[in-house]
Amino acid sequence: MTQAQTITSKAKSNLAFALIDLPEEERRHMAEFYAFCRTVDDIVDEPGMTPRERHDALNRWVEVINGGEGLELTELEEDIIALIQDLELDTTPMLHLIEGCRSDICQQQPRSRDELLDYTYCVACCVGLTSARIMGAGEASYPYAIALGHALQMVNIIRDVAEDCGKSNRIYLPKEDMDRFQELLKYEADLAETFFAEAEREYNLLSPEDKAALIPAQAMALIYHTILDKMKASGFRIFDIRYRVNTFHKLWLLFRTKLDIDPQSYYDKSKAYYDKLVGFLSRPGRKDEKQGPPR
Repeated sequence: MTQAQTITSKAKSNLAFALIDLPEEERRHMAEFYAFCRTVDDIVDEPGMTPRERHDALNRWVEVINGGEGLELTELEEDIIALIQDLELDTTPMLHLIEGCRSDICQQQPRSRDELLDYTYCVACCVGLTSARIMGAGEASYPYAIALGHALQMVNIIRDVAEDCGKSNRIYLPKEDMDRFQELLKYEADLAETFFAEAEREYNLLSPEDKAALIPAQAMALIYHTILDKMKASGFRIFDIRYRVNTFHKLWLLFRTKLDIDPQSYYDKSKAYYDKLVGFLSRPGRKDEKQGPPR
C-alpha cells in the first residue's frame, strides 16, 4: 500500500468514502491529492510542533508544489509532483490551500463575512477546484466546485465550534448569550444553505459528462447537507452532539447521486457498489462512525 493510500484509508473522512465510486486511476489520483490535503492540514493541527516548525513544514510543501528541485523527496511528495506533471494541474489552488492552512497557525477571528469567505475559499474551494480537474470535469464545473466548497466548509465550521474552542481551552460564550449564539449559528447555516443552492444550480447546468465525473463531489454535498439538516433540526446542540452520517446512509446518498445521473446504470451496477462497500468496511481497523474524532 502506498503512503497516499495508507493516509486515505486511515482517515475517517466523508470524502474518502465518496471516492469509492471513482474509476481506479481517478481514485488513485484523488487518494494522492487527499493525502496531500490531509498532510498539510495535520501540519497545522497536530500537537507537538512549534509555530516555526509548522511554517517550515508548509514552506517545504510550497517547494514541492513548485517542483521540489534539490529536495530529497518522500514517496508522497514524489507522487504529488508526478500528479501535477501528469495531469498538468494548475498549482495555484494547491498553493492557496497551503496559505489558508498557514493562517490557522496563529488563527485570528474573521472580522467580516468577506474575511471568512476568503478563508473558506483557500481551504475548501481550492480543494474542490483541483478535485474537479482530477476527476475529469471541465472548467464549466468550477463555479459548482467553488460554491460547494464554501457550503461544505460552513457546515464544518458550525459543526466544530465546540471542538475548535476546546482545542485551545477557550470558550468565550456566556450562558446568558446562548440565545444570541443560536441566532448566529442559524445565520451561518442560512449562509451554507445559500451556497448549497448555488452549487445545485451550477451542477444542473453541467453536461452529463461533467456530472458523471463529479458524482463523489455531489455525494459529499448530500452528506454535508444531511449533517446541516440534523444540526438545524436539533437546535444546533453542537456542545452535546457530534453530528455524523452513518455509513449506510452515506451509501444511500451515493446511490441516490448515481440514480439522478443514470437510473439504468444504478440498477445494473448495484452489485458492484455492494462489493465496493464490503471492501471499504472490511479495511483493517475500520469502525463505523458513531462517535470519535472528526474528519
